[in-house]
Amino acid sequence: MKKLLTLLVCTLLTLAAPTAAESIYSMIRSGKLQEATDSLSSSSTASLRDGNRLFYFSLLESDGAKSAQLMEASLQASVAPIFREEIYYRLAQYYFARGDIERLARNVRDYRSRWENGRYISEMLRFSVFIDQSSGAFEAAVRQIDRYLLMFSEGDASQLGVIDKARVMMNFNKRVGSDKLLRKLAREKQGVGVPQALYLLGLESVRAKRTDDAVFYYNLLREGYPSAVGLDALIDKMMDVSTSASADDAAARLTGTFYSVQVGVFSEKKNADKQAEVFKAYDRKVEIKTKTISNVKYRVVYVGRFQSYEDAVSFKKRLESNHDEVYQVVAR
Repeated sequence: MKKLLTLLVCTLLTLAAPTAAESIYSMIRSGKLQEATDSLSSSSTASLRDGNRLFYFSLLESDGAKSAQLMEASLQASVAPIFREEIYYRLAQYYFARGDIERLARNVRDYRSRWENGRYISEMLRFSVFIDQSSGAFEAAVRQIDRYLLMFSEGDASQLGVIDKARVMMNFNKRVGSDKLLRKLAREKQGVGVPQALYLLGLESVRAKRTDDAVFYYNLLREGYPSAVGLDALIDKMMDVSTSASADDAAARLTGTFYSVQVGVFSEKKNADKQAEVFKAYDRKVEIKTKTISNVKYRVVYVGRFQSYEDAVSFKKRLESNHDEVYQVVAR
């Protein structure tokens, strides 16, 4: 009986104790990279499978190409099954970033044949849509994304699917349908697709030289997502659009009774108030007006009232120089 109890205790301890592989992988996932490196150095190759060891080194490698090579090697060296699926996904991300469509397509095809309902199936299906789009097979891409949206009808996965469909339609020259999808998504209260929708709407407005709309979406993106990576890109794009010679400005010269500089569009009143306080320092009239667009209320902040369009443009340039932002002259 005593021997049986001793055997049971040893068995339970063995089951409870994490393996070397699990420990190193956990260290890497939690950001303890130096500890993981030290553990790899001190562990014997006998205690770790060669494929696993290559995979860990790939996660610690800072050079993308070398990391991918190590991952590819780990697949050929009998890496543990629990890591194989993740390796396929990480390699797909690498091929996508490099623009290697052929290898991406092969990777996605292999993944889908191995894991029909795998952990990364939604991401792989989106890669598949991108592959069709890249090859000009827009109708096939739309069919794929429609099937995707039937599978993922809510949450972040659904929003990302809408973004993909809008992007495909935009490239398929179906801009009206794309714009409708993006506008609807941009009105959602939260989700990973909302800032992307605002960015794409702003980008499309720049392409169509609709300066008013571009500034509008830029302001909404800046208010709701001040750290969005697309902010600087939108500013660069908008800077390339000359507003002084546009048809909208010509119409404003004829119909406007006075001109103001629009310095922000906000969905939250407190943010509009905060912006207004900033521009009171210029000793110009600062106004907040409410506009309703698509049944949503927005607060627009205006600075100054100018009888001359040229004076308003001059003041706008001064503000842009001081605040490193893009503003707009509007007729009121």
